[in-house]
Amino acid sequence: MALLGKVTDWWSRNRRAASVPALALAPATQAGDAAAPQAPSRDWAGPLLRFAGVDAMASLPAEDSDAVIAAVRRRLQRFAEDPQRLPRRPQLLPHLLSTLNDDDASSRDIAGVIARDPTLAATLLKLANSALYRSHGPAVESLDRAVAMVGVDGLRHLVAVALMQPVMRVEGGVFGRLPDLIWDHTQRTALIAADAARAGGREEVFAAQLLALLQGLGAVVVVQALRDAVAAQAGGFPDAGSMAHVLQRWSPRIGRAVAREWGLSERVMQALDEQGADASHAMSPLARALAMAAPEASAVMDVVEEANAA
Repeated sequence: MALLGKVTDWWSRNRRAASVPALALAPATQAGDAAAPQAPSRDWAGPLLRFAGVDAMASLPAEDSDAVIAAVRRRLQRFAEDPQRLPRRPQLLPHLLSTLNDDDASSRDIAGVIARDPTLAATLLKLANSALYRSHGPAVESLDRAVAMVGVDGLRHLVAVALMQPVMRVEGGVFGRLPDLIWDHTQRTALIAADAARAGGREEVFAAQLLALLQGLGAVVVVQALRDAVAAQAGGFPDAGSMAHVLQRWSPRIGRAVAREWGLSERVMQALDEQGADASHAMSPLARALAMAAPEASAVMDVVEEANAA
């Protein structure tokens, strides 16, 4: 699937859908129990495996399943500790981050950085000429004009997605469409997290988007590790619950390792660390934006999957 070429259409369709309040709730208390507030579920990985049909595939016996999961964890630990195994940093990322976070940077400054990457420049022009931004008038052919038309928020999302997309490409193998689902989920999560962080200002919005993309990048690495471990163990898959747990727990850990290797800020790494916290109220606002956005993105995707199946 030509994912990057569909970013504009996807973004236009989902700006409203991203705000649907659809978090799954914990089981209700039994009749007669004292009423107690139930924390929303933070599970985002389980639904993705279900959408991909992985939960319906033949499971290995418990002992073999545990052995595969243990092998996956060892592989992921090596990924996290060895920079050579991690995805390479996009070349333009440091310059673009500093320019986008500079309040004194002009549209011309931003356009000048983007012009250094023909693919990124072409994607920006495509977005500026989409129905989302250009309802009438001549085609937008200037990067300066495109930057002014798209605006800061649109530009930040576009740049983050365009920079991350090449390193997130992976074939699904035995997991079929799971990588494509992760990419879809990552973009939805980025938009929802950005909305949640908007009160904190422009820099907070971009940090929330970046967190979602880093977690998504970590999820792709986890799927690679699962795919390789399953391929080495012919005859079935680990149980879906164990795979979902590994995907949920290790995606932000790998994202954190990537952030460290790419020289990103300490608060970005801390927010990814905090995804392992049991209670969201103990997280920083930035970490909480990601923790709540990821399951909401899965819930929105669930609605889309049901509509497509109807």
